[in-house]
Amino acid sequence: MKLNTKLSALCIAATLMSVAQAAAAAPAVTAPAEATQPSVASPAASAPGQVPAPAASAPATTPAPAQAPSAPASSPPAAAAGSAKAATPVAPSAPAQRPSTSVAPAAAPIVPSTVKPSKPQQPSTSAPAAAATNVKPTQLDKLNHESAVPLVLEAQSRYQYAISGGSPVGKSFQLNGKSYRYLSEDIGTKTKLISYLTQAYTKQASEQFVGKFFVEVNGRLAQLNADGGNLLEFNRATAKMVTMTPVKRSYLLTVPYPAETKQANEKITVNFEKVGSYWKISSAPHVIF
Repeated sequence: MKLNTKLSALCIAATLMSVAQAAAAAPAVTAPAEATQPSVASPAASAPGQVPAPAASAPATTPAPAQAPSAPASSPPAAAAGSAKAATPVAPSAPAQRPSTSVAPAAAPIVPSTVKPSKPQQPSTSAPAAAATNVKPTQLDKLNHESAVPLVLEAQSRYQYAISGGSPVGKSFQLNGKSYRYLSEDIGTKTKLISYLTQAYTKQASEQFVGKFFVEVNGRLAQLNADGGNLLEFNRATAKMVTMTPVKRSYLLTVPYPAETKQANEKITVNFEKVGSYWKISSAPHVIF
């Protein structure tokens, strides 16, 4: 019995010591809790109020001492909760969105793109001029003082090709004591030559020219073995209308010589006639050139 009494006394003493230790440990735990939560007073105040409660219930039952030390462990979650609450202020991610709003004004410089449409409009104004120069002189349906000169130049080119015998020139031969040469294959017959000339001249003007400068030998056209030409620069000529009807017109051409010759300009009248849909020169080639 004495041993049991001593043992129970020792247990009671141990229990009291553990309670005293728990009571001494409790304030040490609450102190850091207050330090970690200066900004939020309500959670810190509740933490120390909960710690003494286990101390009062401890003497009621002997197993309590084993559970009493676990009381301090309940206070750290409060600190964790406080830290979680403290982490919530990080939520102001809104400031991160403000810079994004500043990016939107940066899109305003796109306004200069309105200048781009003006650039494509400039070439479009030059397009009609390019289309005008593409009109073939042999398909001229509108005649005026500007379009008359290109048609004259086309007529001059065809005249010079024919009068020089074409290319390549055919063989030479003697006829009636004079030297002749055959025309090239492409204009070697009367039909071919007339067809070539009537691209710029009327048929009557073409036939007049062929009858005066070419002869037909064995079904082929030939001409005197000689070349001709003049120094007039028709590419610098100007035209002035003299007479006009719906299908016939006359223009006075002012044609200069090369500057080094120091000769006065020539005045040449050229007649035009509308054949079908296109204008042709009705003056014979040798009369003009």
